[in-house]
Amino acid sequence: MSVFQGAAGLSRRGFLIGAGGLAATVVLTACGSSDDKAAPGSSGPWEFTDDRGQKTSRDQRPTRVVAYVSSAAALWDYGVRPVGVFGPQKTADGGKEIQAGNIDLNAVTSIGNAWDDFSMEKFAATKPDLVITGLTGAKPTDLWVLKDDLGPKVQQVAPIVAMSEYKVTLPKVIERYEQLAVALGGDANSDVIKKGKDDFQKASDDLKAAIKAKPGLKVLVVSSDKDNLYVCKPEFFADLAYYRDLGLDIVNGGGSDDYFETLSWEQAGKYPADLILTDSRTYALSRQQLAAIPTWAQLPAVKANQLADWSTEPRFNPVLAAPVIQKLTEVVKGARTDIAA
Repeated sequence: MSVFQGAAGLSRRGFLIGAGGLAATVVLTACGSSDDKAAPGSSGPWEFTDDRGQKTSRDQRPTRVVAYVSSAAALWDYGVRPVGVFGPQKTADGGKEIQAGNIDLNAVTSIGNAWDDFSMEKFAATKPDLVITGLTGAKPTDLWVLKDDLGPKVQQVAPIVAMSEYKVTLPKVIERYEQLAVALGGDANSDVIKKGKDDFQKASDDLKAAIKAKPGLKVLVVSSDKDNLYVCKPEFFADLAYYRDLGLDIVNGGGSDDYFETLSWEQAGKYPADLILTDSRTYALSRQQLAAIPTWAQLPAVKANQLADWSTEPRFNPVLAAPVIQKLTEVVKGARTDIAA
C-alpha cells in the first residue's frame, strides 16, 4: 500500500516560534477532496477547507498566492508558483535556505526573510488573493510567521489557508499539500510528481528495511543554540513521527512543552544515544560550533562521530522528501548500535 494512503499520525516542529505549550490532542478537520472546488482550468467559484476546518471561498481560483517558504516549496513542484514568499529563504551569504526547495527565488517577491520579518507594504503590493502558511499548534492562530496581531492584518488583505504540521505524519502533510496544489491548478500527475512518489515509496521501504537490520539503534534528534540543547519530541515533527512509524527508535524528550525539551549544556548527556541527528539549518549551531562545547564533545556518539544532519523544516512534497529519506537510510545503514550505555 502506498505511504500516501491512510497515513495515521502525529507530528512536528516549532523551534524559535513559541508554538505554545498546549499538549492536548486535537482532531483537525482534514477534509479536502469533496468540499474543495475548482479543477485545473476552472474559472468558476473556488473553495478550500483548511486544516483548521475553515473554508475559504473566492469568486475564481486564486492566481496570486503568497506563501510561507515551506508551503511555497511544497506547491512549487506541482506547478503552483506563488508571487510572494515569506519566512527564511536566503542565508546570510545569499545562498538558498534548505526549506526553500526548488523555488526560483529570483522569480518571487520576498515579503520577509525571517520568522519575525514580514513587510505589509511588500505584501499588499503583490495584490494577493490567497495566503498559505503552516499550522504549528492546536489553536487556529498557531501559524508560521503570521502570529499575534499580524494574522488579522494579513487576513484583511487576503484570506489565509493554514496547512497542519502539528501532530500529523509526513505522508498526510504531503497528501494535503497535493490536494491544495490541485485545487490551485497544479498537476499531481506530471512526470516529476509521479517519479517523486515512486522515489518516496522506495526510499520509505528502504529506510524501513535498514532500520530492521539495525535492532537496538537509538537515535537522538536535537537542535541547539549557544545557551541550550533542544531535544526533539518526535510526535510533533512530521518527518520524525513518520520515521518512528517505520521503526526508528527516536529518543523522546520530556517536559511539558511542545516540540522540544530544553536542556542546559550541562545536561547534554541526559539521553544516551548511538546516533545523533543535529539541526542543519543556519539558525542552529554548526557541527564546528558544537564541537567547542565540552559537554557535547564528551558525548559517546560525538566521540564515535555518529552524527548526521537533520532539518526541522521537512519538505512537504514527494520530490523534495524522497532524497532526505534516502540520505537517512544511508546514515542508518552505516550506524553502530553499541554506543549508547
